[in-house]
Amino acid sequence: MLKYRIFVYNCPVNRNLAKNSSLALFSGIMIAVMVTANGMLAKASTHWVSLIIIHFAGLTTAGIVLVIRKETRSIFNGVHFVFMLGGALGVFTILLNNLCVNNIGVTLTLGLALVGQIIASGIAEHFGWLGVTHKKLSINKVPAYILMAVGAAVMIVWG
Repeated sequence: MLKYRIFVYNCPVNRNLAKNSSLALFSGIMIAVMVTANGMLAKASTHWVSLIIIHFAGLTTAGIVLVIRKETRSIFNGVHFVFMLGGALGVFTILLNNLCVNNIGVTLTLGLALVGQIIASGIAEHFGWLGVTHKKLSINKVPAYILMAVGAAVMIVWG
């Protein structure tokens, strides 16, 4: 039996890239499902009640995972306070998603959110904010940013 090898998978770096890209794609699918479910919960209750339910469910799930992995002793060891602000930002992110999903739909909400995330992450990498690897913004990425913005504009106008 002949074995065919795809060139991309011969190199360990590329194998990790393929695996992590698949995980990122799956994460994107889960985010779409999550935002839809959260929006439905917010519509059925109120935005603030849904935030409490959503975060309680997340806390419970994370707590179960920590107990199963026996990692409960060192939860906050070595974690700088600034990095815990992500949780506070998460509350507002979910609130804004819930508001937007029920008014402009899931696709436009996630499309605009992705444009915002990519631009913000490009700026964070350019300046090395929050400890991310410092990578100068290359002129080669500018057309991609413009194309995303145009795509979002098309979704707004004709979506």
